[in-house]
Amino acid sequence: MTMWCRRHGTVLSILMVALLAAAIPANACTSVPVSKGASADGSVMTAHTCDGWYDARTFVVPGQTHPEGAMFTCYKGLLHSDRAEPIKIGEIPEAPVTYTYFYAGYPYMNEHGVIMGETTIGNRRELSTDEGLLYIETLQILGLQRAKTAREAIQIMGSLAEEYGYVDGGECLTVGDQNEIWHFEIMPPGAFQKGAIWAAVRIPEGHVGVSANRSRIGKIDLSDPENYMASSNVFDVAIENGWWDPESGEPFLFYEAYAPNNSMNMRRREWRVLSLVAPSLRLDANASRFPFTVKAEYPITVQDMMRIYRDTYEGTPYDKANVNDWYVPDGRGGFYKSPFATPDVSSEFAKLVDAPNERNISIPGCSYFTILQSRSWLPPQVGTLAWFGLNQTDTSVYVPIYAGVTKLPDSYAINDRTKFEFDNRESAWWAFDLVDNLVNRRYQDAIKDVAAVRDAFEAEQFALQPAIEKTAVELFNTNPELAVKFLTNYTNSRCNLAVDTYWKLAEMLIVKYDDKGF
Repeated sequence: MTMWCRRHGTVLSILMVALLAAAIPANACTSVPVSKGASADGSVMTAHTCDGWYDARTFVVPGQTHPEGAMFTCYKGLLHSDRAEPIKIGEIPEAPVTYTYFYAGYPYMNEHGVIMGETTIGNRRELSTDEGLLYIETLQILGLQRAKTAREAIQIMGSLAEEYGYVDGGECLTVGDQNEIWHFEIMPPGAFQKGAIWAAVRIPEGHVGVSANRSRIGKIDLSDPENYMASSNVFDVAIENGWWDPESGEPFLFYEAYAPNNSMNMRRREWRVLSLVAPSLRLDANASRFPFTVKAEYPITVQDMMRIYRDTYEGTPYDKANVNDWYVPDGRGGFYKSPFATPDVSSEFAKLVDAPNERNISIPGCSYFTILQSRSWLPPQVGTLAWFGLNQTDTSVYVPIYAGVTKLPDSYAINDRTKFEFDNRESAWWAFDLVDNLVNRRYQDAIKDVAAVRDAFEAEQFALQPAIEKTAVELFNTNPELAVKFLTNYTNSRCNLAVDTYWKLAEMLIVKYDDKGF
């Protein structure tokens, strides 16, 4: 076989698996909010998998002081601005002062310790409207630019949506700060209407929640403003449309009024997250509804969150990599699991092996992912950080991005998914995507190689973390400018090392599994 044929045969195999994986159900994103009392170290946490083809570029947007009369530009299509120019749809007054925030398709963190996860939850068709200027990613930018607390961010986003009009579909944001975490849901107000319908519920201390692409807010008690917030029309729109009758004696349920949904793709992920956090509840995997939150039965660490986000239902009846058709005769009267058995199959491929058509928490169609921490005992520049990664959670690696940094590597802000070149390594995203596709050619063997590299890389970061943060805090107390430089250099070094490590890992996987079994 010629070098050309061997090389391009490998590439064609990679592309084949990529196409199979791309057909995974498109219900996008999973977010898990963790209250201060539920975490192992007293941090507030939330997280997000940006599942689907969204803008995975990330970079720092510095805060600014704006002159009187300055305007903020509202766009349509920011989520996909890595492949199409966003369209300007209007302007609103700019804030006199804006804070530094971290951009991605869904912005996720600011300099004051506000953190955000996101999932799309949909809404009744009757609620859709074109009257307004604000999409969810724009609201996130505005909230992060203008708020110092989670509560303030929700109030800002809600009031701006009501005033200037929310034109996106139903969305959930899990919004936290150094002390509390909220579950915020927002819907458009109805055809030809300008405004928004929204509600927010605080996650109780010691509890963990989940959002997996369907509305989760039920009862709302506006007489308890410490734990509930909502738009002024939150009940009226439901009454006017006949979605709730206050005379019926039935309680108002936000999800039932505005976004009823019983899809198993969402329910199963809700069950899995809540069951992993509170296993003694023995939640029914087929239930139509689950508790809004559960009390954590053990202290939740960042590593626990990583395990949740890498979950593929292993050990449950819903594991697509553990069905009968994956087992082949061993020639001695027994069977063994094929090295090709993988949890990352398309719905069509699942039919070939009679695998359950489940939507895993970890899927290959992910653009980027975060686990976000906000910690009250540290300055927000150090205490707030995103554990950030590109592509699939199961096969990729997390790197720490601190809120005090001023710059991220250029490779994390470059992402052209329309072409791939072996000799072009400008985009970080392709290093992780290539590894993910190579793993799926021979998953059972290759995932062990990836885990060995991935886990050691992350373990090193956790081992370094106390010394890095101690040094950073000491520098902030004596020389803040040097502290920022120190954190920026450390964050960038880990990002760059992750990319280099994964290019090398890809090269090793290509050689080790070249034409194995094909």
